[in-house]
Amino acid sequence: MDAEEVVIIISGHSKAHALQKCVEEGVNHMWTVSMLQLHKHGIIVCDEEATEELKVETVNYFKDIEKKAIEMKGF
Repeated sequence: MDAEEVVIIISGHSKAHALQKCVEEGVNHMWTVSMLQLHKHGIIVCDEEATEELKVETVNYFKDIEKKAIEMKGF
């Protein structure tokens, strides 16, 4: 938590449950990655397979944020 930035990479269906716990539920000692919710500059990078257990609304929300960021940077 003392780091200026934290990047977590989550890849594959085998990590889908962990991503769901990290993003859609509150901070929990059983899922230490959920502490990222409290970090000022926390970033999660994941592939489509890792999002399989997320709610559709959650996936769409983050894809919309990504799309707007790309548009702002002119990529």
